[in-house]
Amino acid sequence: MAGQRDRTSRASVRGLMTGFPVPPERRVPATGVYESQAANRWFMQHVRRVLGTADLRGPCDAQGDRPRARSRPLPVALRDLDGLRIGGEGRARGPTLAQVLRRTATDGFLVIADGAIVVERYFHGMTPATAHMWQSVSKSLVSCVAGGLVDDGRVDLARKVTTYVPELAGSAYGGALVEHLLDMQVGIDYSEDYDDPDAEVNDLDRLYGVRPPRRVGEPGSTYDYARATRPRGRHGERFDYVSLNVNVLAWVLERATGRALPDLIHDEVWGALGGEHDAYIALDVAGSAQAESGVCSSLRDLGRLGLALARGGRLGGRRVVAPDWVRSIRRGGDVALFAARDEAGILPHGSYRRGFWVAHSGGRSVFMALGIYGQMLYVDPQADVVVAKFSTQAVADDLECFRLEFALAERLAAALA
Repeated sequence: MAGQRDRTSRASVRGLMTGFPVPPERRVPATGVYESQAANRWFMQHVRRVLGTADLRGPCDAQGDRPRARSRPLPVALRDLDGLRIGGEGRARGPTLAQVLRRTATDGFLVIADGAIVVERYFHGMTPATAHMWQSVSKSLVSCVAGGLVDDGRVDLARKVTTYVPELAGSAYGGALVEHLLDMQVGIDYSEDYDDPDAEVNDLDRLYGVRPPRRVGEPGSTYDYARATRPRGRHGERFDYVSLNVNVLAWVLERATGRALPDLIHDEVWGALGGEHDAYIALDVAGSAQAESGVCSSLRDLGRLGLALARGGRLGGRRVVAPDWVRSIRRGGDVALFAARDEAGILPHGSYRRGFWVAHSGGRSVFMALGIYGQMLYVDPQADVVVAKFSTQAVADDLECFRLEFALAERLAAALA
């Protein structure tokens, strides 16, 4: 049956936020969603109960209703691949697909080959309709929105950020180009160390209300925060993964079009995708979309986006992502700048391009959208294979888990091509 569920692993989240009223020992306060793996797992599947959100179904019509795009079901041709080993044919060593899913704290796992679902598994209370947080996979969706606006001539990658957002002139973003935001090449004094409570990336969570504030009078939104950033180095000279860049990118897109990011996501990408379930994006305390992390959808609808990317940006005869944008992603970015990253030891000839992680090997080009705690969308256009994965791993950035997940995706692509 499509959407197979593991009913034995629900206990870790089943008791949280239950009861009328919820007793103190079962509550997950907004500022405590990252304090334990169980609380985080519950939060990732119930973001709408913690944060303000906006639908990704487009603006309301004259009657106040949000029109729903027509859903196009994905064919299902399930295969039993649990015993597939990532070590390769004829090798006894190496974990199986089922073992990798357990080791990497998987909440949902989907494989699409030749346009049909061949593997679909759910754990920890998830169902095919559950909306799970994408974390930084959201960055790649915002990139796809930017691609459509660039293709239509409404946004110019070579223009300065301050052309669209002049109030950033005195910040780290003064002098940066729109392209620098997409390729993570902004010269900014900023740390993305998730384990450091004083790192700037954790300041974003404070602005969202999911970590306690450090002081009275903190900036009231991500946009206020961006105006207070300081430069470090020159733009375009190094790869520096900075989540805040995508919030600034969203601001550029909104200023260029006069439309809010949730509506842009619908108009440029989501409305053409033919999604099966409701999707939404979390907001900060000022009502601005959490562009870098806040998208929540079902696993199947994330897989649909991957399928459109695998097929050059089109799905069901409709443009979902600008084809030139997809070709640009597949070409990859600056390998030399990427070489200093820890991920460079996992991704062959790896780079970062237009919001995606890219690997080149043996004449193939695969690209991925990745998020902390184990979110992944893997796209192999040549094999016509897409792997989508939701997880709630114990730590934000677990390279060993990523090594297993990437090896599994590569093995599946080779087996299913």
